Amino acid sequence: MPTGSRYPGVRTERLPASTAVSATLRTEERPYLCVAHDVEQTMVQPLRLAAGLLGGPLVVYAASQLPAERPVLRAATAATGLGVSVWSLWIWQKADAAMKRTP
Repeated sequence: MPTGSRYPGVRTERLPASTAVSATLRTEERPYLCVAHDVEQTMVQPLRLAAGLLGGPLVVYAASQLPAERPVLRAATAATGLGVSVWSLWIWQKADAAMKRTP
């Protein structure tokens, strides 16, 4: 199992330091956004897209099914679903643009 981050696809290497009480972790030499681009494209970006296109609208739909006599709960749930969609799709777009700039 890789040391360091438990984030998918991140591999680090422990390098001995000049002092006896510390060490340096060096991340492998691949282009990274939050993780290596290949992991970002195959695992993280599809999750962002699914959250934006499916998860958020599903929460908005769930809000519409709440009782009409609970308007604050309905509005808060709908706003949460909308927020999930907007945020996920915005981050998906930013990550996609960043990966296209740095091959």
